[in-house]
Amino acid sequence: MDLLVRAANAFIELKKVKYRIVLSAGRNKPIEEILINFCDTDLYHMLGFQYLSDIALPRSKKRILPEIIKGTISEGTISKSKFYDNDQLGHNIKNRIEKVAYIEQFLDSDNYNVFIFKDQHNICTKIKSDYLIVCREISSGNEYYIFIRRRKGEDGYNIVSCFPKEKISYWGGKRYLMLKEKIINGVPNQLFKHPNYEEN
Repeated sequence: MDLLVRAANAFIELKKVKYRIVLSAGRNKPIEEILINFCDTDLYHMLGFQYLSDIALPRSKKRILPEIIKGTISEGTISKSKFYDNDQLGHNIKNRIEKVAYIEQFLDSDNYNVFIFKDQHNICTKIKSDYLIVCREISSGNEYYIFIRRRKGEDGYNIVSCFPKEKISYWGGKRYLMLKEKIINGVPNQLFKHPNYEEN
């Protein structure tokens, strides 16, 4: 199956899901709550298409998912970019796209840490993010980064970038995971609960 189609199909399933994450910065600190959801425009940055600057792609981020499903945008199309599979140029987009199909597994993972990221913007990346989620692949043990940011004018958060750990390590202010729920069709499923956490 085409690499992009596999990623797109996984993303379509992910659109049915929300994640509710409750965090604490420590004792007597206010509780922070994150609700991650997914819409079509998110896929553009999850795939790393912003780095494929030397090929023609739709300007509207909403068109990316339907164009992949129709076959108008394919692996053959994007592989023409010099940035597609070239570690020397700083971004291996093929590697990023391969992992998008496993985003749901990463978010479900038990090996999962969350950091506040606002203070790190100007230190090591141009990514504008509120939180950084660091997960590990079960098979390889390799780290995977998921950057999330609050949607403009909304309470929900979206993924603004995600990729495997490469040459640069990312970090932020530590947050303690108190609760993680996966919500499918409005029904919450508890993936983790800290023994000291109680809902108000």
